[in-house]
Amino acid sequence: MRLVFRGVRVVAAIGLLMVLVSGFSQSISRIEPPNWWAGMSNPNLQVMLYGEDLKGAKVSIDSKEVELVKVNEANSPNYLFLDLNIPEGTTAQTFNINVKSKNGKTKVAYQLMERTSRELQTVDASDVVYLLTPDRFVNGDPSNDTVEGMKEAGDRSNRGGRHGGDLTGVISKLDYLEDMGITALWLNPVVENDMPSYSYHGYAITDYYKVDPRYGSNEQYVELANKLHAKGMKLVIDLVFNHCGLSHWWMEDMPYSDWVHDHNTYGNTNYQLAVESDPYSSQSDLNQMEKGWFVPTMPDLNQDNPMMANYLIQNSIWWIEYAGLDGIRMDTHPYNSKEVMKEWTERVHAEYPGFYLLGETWVGEPSLEAYWAPEANNPNGFESGLTSITDFPICYAMQNAFKEDGDVWKLYETLSKDFLYNDPLSNTIFPDNHDMDRFYHSIGNDVNRLNTAMTFLMTTRGTPQLFYGTEILMEKFGDHGDLREDYPGGWEGDEQNAFDFEQLTADQQIAFDHLRKLMNYRKASKALQIGSLVHFMPRDNVYVYKRAFEGEEVLVILSNNNEEVELALDRFAEVIGDHKKGVNALTSEHVSLENTLKVAPESSLIIELSKD
Repeated sequence: MRLVFRGVRVVAAIGLLMVLVSGFSQSISRIEPPNWWAGMSNPNLQVMLYGEDLKGAKVSIDSKEVELVKVNEANSPNYLFLDLNIPEGTTAQTFNINVKSKNGKTKVAYQLMERTSRELQTVDASDVVYLLTPDRFVNGDPSNDTVEGMKEAGDRSNRGGRHGGDLTGVISKLDYLEDMGITALWLNPVVENDMPSYSYHGYAITDYYKVDPRYGSNEQYVELANKLHAKGMKLVIDLVFNHCGLSHWWMEDMPYSDWVHDHNTYGNTNYQLAVESDPYSSQSDLNQMEKGWFVPTMPDLNQDNPMMANYLIQNSIWWIEYAGLDGIRMDTHPYNSKEVMKEWTERVHAEYPGFYLLGETWVGEPSLEAYWAPEANNPNGFESGLTSITDFPICYAMQNAFKEDGDVWKLYETLSKDFLYNDPLSNTIFPDNHDMDRFYHSIGNDVNRLNTAMTFLMTTRGTPQLFYGTEILMEKFGDHGDLREDYPGGWEGDEQNAFDFEQLTADQQIAFDHLRKLMNYRKASKALQIGSLVHFMPRDNVYVYKRAFEGEEVLVILSNNNEEVELALDRFAEVIGDHKKGVNALTSEHVSLENTLKVAPESSLIIELSKD
C-alpha cells in the first residue's frame, strides 16, 4: 500500500533543537518532545517542562501563530504540561517559551520543523522482516562499548551484559541483509537503558527520546533509516508503552502520584492475556494483568493518567516523523490500556494512513489472537486498530510440526482456523523470536527440517519475520542472554566470520543458501505474497497447497516424512488443472506433474506451474 509519508530525511542533532537562554535564574532541565513539526493533522501538542520549582510559574510564548491554550500543573512542583494549538497553515519556526517563577525567569527556544514528503510502502505481506538484538549483532564501534557516566559497562563475558553491538555495526551489514532477501529491519529498542545491569535488551527505558550512547546517536538512527530507504528497505521501531526502567529519570520525581501502577507496593502481573477477551473476567484479574509489573526493575506505566497516555502517543509520532520510520512493533500490547492503545492507533493513522502497527499479542490460541487482529468482529465491539498481530499460533504450530517426530498436520489445523481473522494475510508470522529458544534447537538441530520449515514460512500467508542468525543455524536456548547470542564475525577476533559464506560449516551453507534463494524468490512472487491459498489435508506427513495470483500459480509440497514418498498427483487435480509440468522455483529444473511425484525425505518443493 502506498502512502505519502511526511518525514525528515536529514535531522539536526537533538541537542540543537532546544536552546536555553543563559543569564536567568530559573532553569529548565528537560523539555519533551524536544521539538515538533508544523503541518500535523492533529493541531494539539502537549509539551512537558521539567525544572526546579515551577509551581505557580507564569508561562507565555512568542509566536503569532502558535497558541498556548493551557498550563497544567502536576503533583510535583517541578513539572508543567503546556497545551499548545498549532493551527493548519502554521509555518515552520522557532519561538520562545517564556517561564517566570518565584526563582526568576528563563526562555526556552522551541522549534517547529518543516515536514518533508517522501513516498514509501508500508510494511506488509510483500516483506520479510529481520529481527535483531543490536547489542548482539555487530560491534562496529568498540569505542562506545563503555560510556563514561553510564551505569553498566561493556562485558562480553557476561551473558546478561552488554556485548558492544551498535548501530554502526548494523549499518555496516545492510548489503548482507539486502543480498539475503530481507526487505525490512526490526531492531529491539535502541533508546537509552541506563540501568545498573541486564539492560542490553532495550526494554528498560530510561529516556524515551534518546538513542543509547552505547548504540550510537539519534543521528545514526536516522542514518540507518535513510540508508535502508536508499536500498528500498524499511525500518520498524520497537516501542514500549507498558513499562519503563526503574532508573528512568522521572522515577526520582514523578509528576503525578499515579504516574506508575502500584509504586508503593510491588505487584506482579499475572501474564494472563486471555482475561482481556474473556467475557467473564473478574475485575481483580484484569487489574493484575494490566497494572502489575513485569519485573521489579520495570515500573508499570499508568496510561489512565491522561498526561502519561499523551506523552507516550506523542513519543511514537515523534520517532516516526524524526527518523522517517516505516512501522512500529508495540511490545506487550495487551498489557496496556485497551482504550489508550486504540487512541494511539487512531492518532498514528491520522498522520500516516495505513502505517504498519504490529502488536505483540502472545497467546497460542487463534481465537484469542483474533481478538486483537485488524477489524475484528468482537461481540463487545472492541477493535484494536492494529494493522498486524504477532501470530503465535503459527509459531507454535511450526515448532510442533517440525520437531522430532512432529507432524505437519499442526500447520494445516492452525491455518484452518483463519476464518477467525478478518484478514489473515495481515498477520506477522515467525518460527521464534528474541524471547524464545532458538527454532533450530527446538526442532532438534536438524537442517533438513529447518529448510522445510523455512519453505513453509516463506510460502504461506502472512508477513514473515526472521530472527537474526536463523540463516546460520544459531541454536542457543534457555536464558535470554544465551539465546540472544553474538553473531559470529560481528566482533574482531571471532573464530568464525559467519558473514563470509566460505567460513560457514557445511550445514550452515545448506541452510543459508536455501533461505537466501527462498527470500529472493518470494520478493518477486505476488502469488506467495498476497495470492489465494488452497491446501489439502496432510497425509503421510506431507502437506500440499497452492498459492495463486493473477495467472501466477505456485504449488508447494512439504514432506516431514523421514522416508521418500511417492505422491499420487490425481488427488491435487483441482489445483494442478491441465498443467503437465512445472519448474522448480529454486533450481529451475523441470518437474513432471503427470501421475506421481517422488518427494525426498524431510524436504520441500516449490513448483511454478506451467503449460505445455
